[in-house]
Amino acid sequence: MERKADIKKNMFQKAYRGAYGRALKKGLPFDLSLSDLSEAFDKQNGNCFYSGIQMHIKRRSKDELNDPYKMTLDCINPERGYIKDNIVWCIYCVNSLKQRMEKKEMMQICIKMLEYQLYRDWE
Repeated sequence: MERKADIKKNMFQKAYRGAYGRALKKGLPFDLSLSDLSEAFDKQNGNCFYSGIQMHIKRRSKDELNDPYKMTLDCINPERGYIKDNIVWCIYCVNSLKQRMEKKEMMQICIKMLEYQLYRDWE
């Protein structure tokens, strides 16, 4: 059985390689180290930057393709790329919603969704 520290280290390595590949493919700046990823995770106490929800370091189940609470790396401002002051950890479902939007735009959509749902007559 893998230790939690080893799993976390593997996730940081996987996120690092993925971010590096995306930066190369999209022509974005990349200036990160594995310790930058670890520091960002520790600074957030393992919680999603946008929602505050505790992130899963690995999928809940091998059978589950996309755990909505799995930790993913995000660029706050996608145009700035993968640089230390522009990366955060967030849960998969939030990162999927955000896509290439900036934080403000995503939050406006979330507010509209909440307002819309609060005033609907649900049964």
